[in-house]
Amino acid sequence: MGLFEQQLEKLIACSIELLTKEGIDAIMHYYRHDEYEMAFEGLLIELTKVGQYPPNFVFHEWKELGEHYKLDKESIFDELIWEKFLNWGKSF
Repeated sequence: MGLFEQQLEKLIACSIELLTKEGIDAIMHYYRHDEYEMAFEGLLIELTKVGQYPPNFVFHEWKELGEHYKLDKESIFDELIWEKFLNWGKSF
């Protein structure tokens, strides 16, 4: 497991209490199948929906991970997720 995947796992773990069981299940499905960009996008979708922030939220770390997974260029589930994420993250 690479550094970015370890970081993603940490961000998922610290966000668990904010998410629905269905949201967690979907995120973990993609994570377990090495679809990390889809897992991270799902995490962003779920968090922007609830409008809450995980403990120790550091926007630039999340943004760097999103850029690593190229969500700033292309998304799978929500074509506006990067804009939603930026607005959500900057509102912290």
